[in-house]
Amino acid sequence: MFQFVNNNMALLELRNVGKRYENSGVVTQALIGIDLKIEKGEFIALMGPSGSGKSTLMHILGFLDRLTEGEYFFNGRDASKLSNDELAHLRRDQVGFIFQFFNLLADCTVLENVVLPLVYSEISSIERYKRARAAIEAVGITPRVDYLASRLSGGERQRVAIARAIVNNPAVIFADEPTGNLDTKTGAMVLNFLQELNQKGHTVVMVTHEQEAAEFASRIIRIRDGQIISDNKDHHVRRGNFYK
Repeated sequence: MFQFVNNNMALLELRNVGKRYENSGVVTQALIGIDLKIEKGEFIALMGPSGSGKSTLMHILGFLDRLTEGEYFFNGRDASKLSNDELAHLRRDQVGFIFQFFNLLADCTVLENVVLPLVYSEISSIERYKRARAAIEAVGITPRVDYLASRLSGGERQRVAIARAIVNNPAVIFADEPTGNLDTKTGAMVLNFLQELNQKGHTVVMVTHEQEAAEFASRIIRIRDGQIISDNKDHHVRRGNFYK
């Protein structure tokens, strides 16, 4: 089984990473020579225009896709050489995902959706549901615990998605346009909650095209044409209101 190394190395590190896609003989270079270190406890915003490579980068960092060249180290170990089963264990135990369109099972309850990441874990059924209920309480949606996901508002669905993302107490939370399908008030709630999770020790990597949303992060990385063009830690971190 994959073992982690406890040291002072970056939690996530990419070295000269490239990603190519080939379709009907046409090769598209999505990422080119990416060098990136993300330390434990950082809140990163990945920004860039459509087709810039930001989502591809997040998918590689989150073990949803494989790089074509280069190296990817997760907590000091070369994750680019892991088997599919080992990557599946990483996704289950170390990573949480929040998506723009929630990706909930419409005909399942809030509790059933949140417990899903724990289904194949080695903990008991009683402990799974205990953790799921704790995550639901943490995002303030306990009164909806037995509601079907199809009956929830957009903001409530995103809260359920956040609860599902944190139920396994992940080392890293990946958020792909988490405010893109929400109104301004609900978007602010989600961003503030991501800040709170970050303050509690979770590393957060968020893809967004909204400058206002990116300013909630402590570090903004901009990508264009598959390359990092800027990496900014020196900015005022926004808290509270989403838009002024």
